[in-house]
Amino acid sequence: MQTSRSIALETLSFFDSNGYISSKKVDMAISTLSFKDRAFCSNLIFETLRKRIRIDYELSKYLRKPRGLPVSVLNALRMGALQLLFLDGVPPYAAIHSTVELIGVAEFRRLANAVLRKLSLNGLTREVPAHVEHSHPEWLFDLWRGIEYITDLEGLMEYNQTPPSETYYSKGGERDMLENGYVFEKSEFSDLFVVFQKGGPTDGIERRDEMEFILERLGLPIFKYPGSQTARLNSRPWLFHTLSRENLARSAEKIRASIVGKLKESPFEEFIYYSHSLSLEENTSLVGGIPGYAARQMGTFLKDSGIEGRFDGYGYWLLPDSSPLPGYLCLLGRIK
Repeated sequence: MQTSRSIALETLSFFDSNGYISSKKVDMAISTLSFKDRAFCSNLIFETLRKRIRIDYELSKYLRKPRGLPVSVLNALRMGALQLLFLDGVPPYAAIHSTVELIGVAEFRRLANAVLRKLSLNGLTREVPAHVEHSHPEWLFDLWRGIEYITDLEGLMEYNQTPPSETYYSKGGERDMLENGYVFEKSEFSDLFVVFQKGGPTDGIERRDEMEFILERLGLPIFKYPGSQTARLNSRPWLFHTLSRENLARSAEKIRASIVGKLKESPFEEFIYYSHSLSLEENTSLVGGIPGYAARQMGTFLKDSGIEGRFDGYGYWLLPDSSPLPGYLCLLGRIK
């Protein structure tokens, strides 16, 4: 019978071999676990991916050739390191023993035991490069450091290392949320509820993208694009390890072609560009090059919604704490 740790290990090793995570397979695998074990398994998977750059940095001090290890052994070590360094609820002896038990070959079991004991004794390295401290790829750290509209880079990286909040709309308000077993609080930006624990399924309660929910009040078409999803790293932490600088340019080309195609079919007077990305290619440069349209300010609307965005001459860069979700917004109107 599979345990939360064995399922997490299998999922992480699948990711390394295939470059993606199958949510359906994970949901099926953890469906046999208790609620507590399901939560622990998901936490192991996603926290290991979020903190993998820092974890690999720490493991490299005790491994001669970490990349030469079998994928399953390296991922077991990563999970063990996560529990030792970042999960307060797991005693060190349990983290080490459970990790060793996941490894079948005696030689690798001895290696894992020795490495994790040293890691437990020494803890985190005190002084490390900034991108390593926040477990971000160096190329992305350098990219964001060069964008003047990202005014709180450390805050953004810290946000990316936290589990995402989910927002829900409830037709019946707080009463329906309570009656259906949701644990929540009211959002400071809208009539949605920030959910900490889901309740039972019901037709009156649905998950919503809060920024899109707010924008719907304008009554304008919303062109929503995930793009490279560099503004959604906390909910899609595998992107830390699959994205590259080249992805941003390719994503921008696809988005621009999609927008131009839509406008040829239906030349709207005004529309909103809503991006889940934080790159100049997919935001400032993109909206500035859409033929026949010019950007318009929407500061009053954002201010009335309690949202602060950094205007770049075209649109608004949204960052954590000052907006419901990080991303980019631009109001575009036809040039008469």
